[in-house]
Amino acid sequence: MSQASHSITVTGQGSAQAAPDLFNINIGVEASRPTVRDAYSQASAAVNAVTATLLAKGVAQNSISSTSLDVRVDTRWQEGAGTIVTGYTVSSTLSVPLGYGKGSEEIIAAIVDTGNNNVRLNGLTPVVSDPSQAQDAARTAAWADALRAAELYASLAGRTLGEVSGVVEVNVAQGGPRPLMARAAMMSDSAMEIAPGQSDVTMAVQATWLLN
Repeated sequence: MSQASHSITVTGQGSAQAAPDLFNINIGVEASRPTVRDAYSQASAAVNAVTATLLAKGVAQNSISSTSLDVRVDTRWQEGAGTIVTGYTVSSTLSVPLGYGKGSEEIIAAIVDTGNNNVRLNGLTPVVSDPSQAQDAARTAAWADALRAAELYASLAGRTLGEVSGVVEVNVAQGGPRPLMARAAMMSDSAMEIAPGQSDVTMAVQATWLLN
């Protein structure tokens, strides 16, 4: 009889929480003009204005990254002529990591105050720069979950657990910060406070025990 017939394999899952210490802001720039050259020129001017604002606020040049650049043809339907080109839209996206605190709130306000309709904030993404401690806590919880299940199945089968014969860490899709905690609260001075909330870190393990 094979060893597999005298073993049990289960998967355990565990979670731990970690407080994000950074967040990435996503800044969108879009410009529409009759020609590609004009649209690109206006979008570039807006990107340069945002970049200058960030640098003036102390953001490091190497932390500002362009994550997308897109050129779209704008069209409309005209009776008797069909689809005609009306212009071009150039869009770009910048990503910038910031720390939590009033300084970051002032940076965001300055970006909004660049004063043109080509710039918009697309949102922010909390980031845990070093998730290793939370990952280890989640691994410990995942192992305890797997062991509990294995002991239960062994008992139901009238057996006991023997040696561990295999361990595999299983990839799990990570959840974002809890919506209730990742909130923006209005302060008495009318500034918007950005609260980090808590991010869930989930790990899973597949373990095999020999049965006695």
